[in-house]
Amino acid sequence: MAHDDHGDDTPKNLTKNEAMVYEAMKLTDRPQKAYDLLDVLKSSGVRAPMTIYRALEGLEQKGLVHKLDALNAFVRCNHDKPHEVETFLVCDKCSQVQEIETNTSHATSVESNVRAVVIEKGFRMSAARLEIKGVCSRCVEPAAA
Repeated sequence: MAHDDHGDDTPKNLTKNEAMVYEAMKLTDRPQKAYDLLDVLKSSGVRAPMTIYRALEGLEQKGLVHKLDALNAFVRCNHDKPHEVETFLVCDKCSQVQEIETNTSHATSVESNVRAVVIEKGFRMSAARLEIKGVCSRCVEPAAA
């Protein structure tokens, strides 16, 4: 699915609940857990956690959000490229997540290496998610002088 997360428009093909969750996710660039989204949407009448989980599942199937297993949270997708190998940098200090776009040389290298290993093992990959944990450039402490 093609989408452009950089604009202010919400994709047109969403259910009512998916649109509400997507809009709530646009309020921050931080990863969000389902219960955080539920807290935001309670004022809109959403009371059941399953409503959020179903909406997140639908958004994930449409390629608009990604689940980060390391944080048990979701982030909006930041590009409209294919998602065969999803690669994320997850900061241990501030929880910032950076998705590496598939059209960069870094992502191409990661994707081709993952694909080569998978093919070598005779495995048929449908998708892969790589979560690299560490410290982002903003949180790295300056070296002692």
